[in-house]
Amino acid sequence: MVLNIFNKISKATKSIWSGEREPNYARLNNGVHSYNYETIRFGLLGLLGSKYYTPQQNLKYYYEKALFLQDCVNLYADFAAQVKIEEVYPDGRAVDNSPYLDFLQEPNIWQNKTDFIKEMVVNTLVYGISVQSGNYFKSGNLRINAQLYNIDFFNISVPEIKNPYVYTRKDIQNLNVIEVLDGGQKRVLKMEELAYFYDTISKRGFSIEGYDSKTFFNPISRIFGILPSIHTILNAQDTMCYLTSNPVSKIISKEEGSIAPLGGKEKLDIERKLNGRGAYGAGIGKIGDIIAAEESLKVLDLTRDNKKLQILEMKENAKDDIRNRYLIPRDFFDDSTYENKQFSEARFILGNVSPITTSWLNEQVNKVPAYFKERGTFLRGTYEHLPSIIEAKTRIKNAGFRDKAESTLKVLEAYEKATQLFPGITYDDFLKDHDLTDFTLD
Repeated sequence: MVLNIFNKISKATKSIWSGEREPNYARLNNGVHSYNYETIRFGLLGLLGSKYYTPQQNLKYYYEKALFLQDCVNLYADFAAQVKIEEVYPDGRAVDNSPYLDFLQEPNIWQNKTDFIKEMVVNTLVYGISVQSGNYFKSGNLRINAQLYNIDFFNISVPEIKNPYVYTRKDIQNLNVIEVLDGGQKRVLKMEELAYFYDTISKRGFSIEGYDSKTFFNPISRIFGILPSIHTILNAQDTMCYLTSNPVSKIISKEEGSIAPLGGKEKLDIERKLNGRGAYGAGIGKIGDIIAAEESLKVLDLTRDNKKLQILEMKENAKDDIRNRYLIPRDFFDDSTYENKQFSEARFILGNVSPITTSWLNEQVNKVPAYFKERGTFLRGTYEHLPSIIEAKTRIKNAGFRDKAESTLKVLEAYEKATQLFPGITYDDFLKDHDLTDFTLD
């Protein structure tokens, strides 16, 4: 027993990754083709081998099933899709009639810019990484059937890399990456055809049993830290569905004292009377709501006390965990003033959404040096045109004017008092003496 518990503790302290290895290819850190990890928990339940939940290997499952998680991720995607993209020179001037911006309006034959960006943001926030393939990355030629696609991280695997420091840039570019398509069909891509950036990244510089770093794809999904909360919401939904769809709320039985259960004929007789069939039922032709029966019966009430189950409280706590993990302002979901919501939206876009689109645009520039280096330009994404940001900046600007005006009046009052003590002092000298040169009247 002691040895068994020790083995469980040892197992629980190993890598969170587990699964079968595909020959010659590693997926994630130890060859797994998916996010799959131990769910053994410390404490009595963990030592006994109990699991709170069975995690899904493909994290897209949680995005599709947990509606509140989907709402949080979609907030990012919807705002990101409104980004204004410009190709600019180093001095900030925008390029007129940019071929690259024309291409991004329809990056592939299936998607426009809005759909493409939304899918990219969802992948980033679900998997912790965004992976894209472009057939023009090497040549930089946008005129010959240029295509840019988002690739689902769950569907790719890369060769094992035991020592990344011996690889040259050319070696890495020539590595084969396998994408598994629908139906099990496999497509081979070169690393030079892929662009990727991270939401969060885990860089491990050591290797021990069960905790290896064998690929350069080491993302950390935000979902990892909130899996218990997501499963709480899913379980609560299932429980509420069961409680509302289960038709049994009462049981009719004999009075206490009878050892034997109801017989088949007795049960059929009772059901006939309760279901409204015959002269004793509650059906058509029966006057009143009393059912007559010769047997001495009792009713067992199975009605649940939902308040005691605390399902709603558990769901709300789980939602708070998800909202906090994705840094969603509470103003988005709670009652708040219009001004507070606008200000929260502006901060959310500039502080949380903008870094994702900036990383994507930077990666595009890095992957197509034949285009951008030759032209001496780069891509810039801005959100200054959105109403919430315009209003927030106007409020800040107006507040600044008001504060400076009030401060200037106080400085003038102080100067007036200073002239009573020092009649010859000028206003400029007064400002210099007290380090108030920001309040000149020019």
